[in-house]
Amino acid sequence: MNRAMRASPLDADSVGVRALLRAALPSNRPWPDAMRVTVDLMLGARFPMFAAWGPELRLVYNDACVDLLGERHPAALGKPLAQALDDAWAGAMPVLDAGLAGEAALVEDLPLEVVRGGRTACRHVTLSASPLREGGQVAGVVCILTDTTARVLAEQQHRFQLKLAAALRELLDPVEVMQAASALVGRHLAVGRAGYGEIDAAGLTVAVERDWTDGKAASLAGEVRALAAFGPALIDRLRQGQVLQIDDVGSDPLAAPYAAGYASIGVRALIVVPIIEAGRLAAVFYLHETRPRDWSAREVALAEDVARQTREAVRRARVEETLRDETRILEVLNRTGQALASTLDGDMLLQAITDAGTQLSGARFGAFFYTTQDERGESLLLYTVSGAPREAFARFAHFDVDAPRPTAIFRPTFQNEGIVRSDDITLDPRYGQSAPHHGMPEGHLPVRSYLAVPVVARSGAVLGGLFFGHPEPGVFSERTERIIAGVAAQAAVAMDNARLYEVARKSALERDALLQSERAARVEAERLSRTKDEFLAMLAHELRNPLAPISSSSALLGIQFRDEPRVRQASAIIARQVKHMSRLIDDLLDVSRVTRGLVTLQVDEVDLCEVVRSALDQTQPLIAEKSHRVELDLPSCPLTVRGDATRLIQAVANILNNAAKYTPPAGTIRVSLALDGGRARLQVRDNGSGMPPDLLPSVFDLFTQGARTLARSQGGLGLGLALVKKLVELHGGEVSAHSEGVGLGSVFTIALPAPGAQPPALDAAAAAPPASLHAGAAGAQAFRPLRVIVVDDNVDGADSLAMLLRAQGHTVMAEYTGRGALRRATRETPDALVVDIGLPDMDGYHLAALLRAQPETRNAILIAATGYGQERDRARAREAGFAHHLIKPVDIAALVRILQAEASR
Repeated sequence: MNRAMRASPLDADSVGVRALLRAALPSNRPWPDAMRVTVDLMLGARFPMFAAWGPELRLVYNDACVDLLGERHPAALGKPLAQALDDAWAGAMPVLDAGLAGEAALVEDLPLEVVRGGRTACRHVTLSASPLREGGQVAGVVCILTDTTARVLAEQQHRFQLKLAAALRELLDPVEVMQAASALVGRHLAVGRAGYGEIDAAGLTVAVERDWTDGKAASLAGEVRALAAFGPALIDRLRQGQVLQIDDVGSDPLAAPYAAGYASIGVRALIVVPIIEAGRLAAVFYLHETRPRDWSAREVALAEDVARQTREAVRRARVEETLRDETRILEVLNRTGQALASTLDGDMLLQAITDAGTQLSGARFGAFFYTTQDERGESLLLYTVSGAPREAFARFAHFDVDAPRPTAIFRPTFQNEGIVRSDDITLDPRYGQSAPHHGMPEGHLPVRSYLAVPVVARSGAVLGGLFFGHPEPGVFSERTERIIAGVAAQAAVAMDNARLYEVARKSALERDALLQSERAARVEAERLSRTKDEFLAMLAHELRNPLAPISSSSALLGIQFRDEPRVRQASAIIARQVKHMSRLIDDLLDVSRVTRGLVTLQVDEVDLCEVVRSALDQTQPLIAEKSHRVELDLPSCPLTVRGDATRLIQAVANILNNAAKYTPPAGTIRVSLALDGGRARLQVRDNGSGMPPDLLPSVFDLFTQGARTLARSQGGLGLGLALVKKLVELHGGEVSAHSEGVGLGSVFTIALPAPGAQPPALDAAAAAPPASLHAGAAGAQAFRPLRVIVVDDNVDGADSLAMLLRAQGHTVMAEYTGRGALRRATRETPDALVVDIGLPDMDGYHLAALLRAQPETRNAILIAATGYGQERDRARAREAGFAHHLIKPVDIAALVRILQAEASR
């Protein structure tokens, strides 16, 4: 068939982009081979691809690319590249230019603006460009795109969380905390306004001290607004702890009737996160937009998290502010005590008391009126003042102490009728009863807030009174009243101030020491937590890497020396322990997951007799080291329960280890197993050091241990028994401990539900030893050798797995980078590739996409070998083109079965 007769891919019946291509591109000219193959490949791909071809570089793309083009589709189809992609795709142009220059190029996490429905969203992609050639010349470029938006946004959010935590950690002022959090989240989410508002005790108003705006929205700082103006139904939701998300006030049925209230603060879209304390709405954290906005679930979740962190930081700052205030109060009291202790001069003592009271109460001015006797024994009323000139009080100096006080306001203080505290003294019923002024005299100090405390001697006699005033209402609180009562007591017992000073000084020192200790402990705890996390991550990584080559090498030994019983036995032991190590490494990475009962059990029929024997195998080195004698009492028939064999072995081994550790050398450990009332009961008894009664109730708590001595140097970390309890409870069982006392040994009992009163009969097929790896493959008549490429940057792991597969009869090549594997796969045309996901130059997902895009490797079976085993990791592997997903260390039998199935196919 000549070239002009070849069919174009546009001639086929199709839908979507393929159908649009027939209308967008001329079909009266033959398609070059390279373009035809490229378009066929691209239209059949499930991942985004586009190509530009010919002198005008006309744009062709597949259905998967439509989502990234947004409103540019379908107008961009068939247009010259420069017209189809505007400035929003400017970052892709250097990569495309490189492809047109004949070079493969790659850009990661490229930001693209996608416009849909009149609204712009930012997406991120990894773009790979390759030249298209025709007759040896570059005639176009083809590109593969991988959407990395979710990962980029997650990384951005993680960086934001770190930045927010670091910023809030350094702030001590609650208002600065509100302002910093609002500014950070406002800039991060590009909103018009962000802020933190506190609700009054009655739940009627919201007050904003500080907020952040983008410069277009007006600030609400310093304003107090009635909550009812924003819709009672919405406010009720906030009181119930529900987050408000309104994309458009005008179209929201609950907010629209109150649009005027929202308009008064310039809001069309909002997120409001309620902060509930002691069952009431205490504060809100809000994000405001002046225009409608489609809030994403990610933005709502971020707002909730920022609100929580902000509230915690505000609470911490206020606690520290209270501590600072307490420190200030203690310092003032200390200074007052020092003055009282350092002089016997009455004027100096009482002036110190007055100054201290004025400062502690926050009053604008204060006075201490007191009685004394002159040389003739007559009573005099004298005073000291603070914050005001003495002339303001001069007229009070001539009062006769024995005469009734001239005003109803003063009288209760001098007659010891209690403390008088008023938020606004001008509203007090007693105010204005005295002639001739009947109110505030001309020239009187402007007093609204008023506090008067009698100074009473131990004998009960009134020595005088402390009086404080402020021109603003509501300045003095109950706390102020209590503080000034203490100052009055100091004034009454001036001779006893040395003792008071010493107590105050010691209290201040102890408080400062406690504060320093708490801060040091917090810093140390954070450091240890970071160190622990880093250590666990490093340890798990370092342990998991060698497990893969150990597993492969063990399987290889079992194959090559299958006729050597001791080698085969050693290989089987290594394989079992590799599996145990893999499971234990998973526990090590997330021990909190275990202790919180979040472990997923691999449930099967398990013989507890075999569980006990396996646990004894694991603990045998320690038992032998301490020369213990083990008495084993197991039933003659299997005792079956439903459970996870590895987890049950782990639990029993922990108890056996505990018994071996805390039993003196040459001790006795008795292990018995029996069926009791439908439950399997396992008992481990030792004649070791035992436990005191006060330790028994908490022996299974995390980090609980008995007292350490030189004889108990193997005490461990106190984690084993806590894990035992959690693992047994996951199986529906119970674990208990008993000891008659120190030195009298211990008894640990595990009770698990058994499936029936009679243990199941041993099945002959189940009892037979498993077939070897070499013999367990598909039948010999179905076997054919495959060409396999193993791709892993762990050289030992790649080489050992390659050796094992060669022993199976396959032709195996090892590559240590993604690009090297891509080059070899293009040359060698493999039947299968075993690919590590975490490669140094490109991840396995990207490599899989490139392999699927190459004609030479399109039909090769792809097998992922990775340490990532979550369901989302498996799903991502499937999306990338992997047919199978194996967890490191790779299950060799499973890998062999996969390859044999491919060989048979």
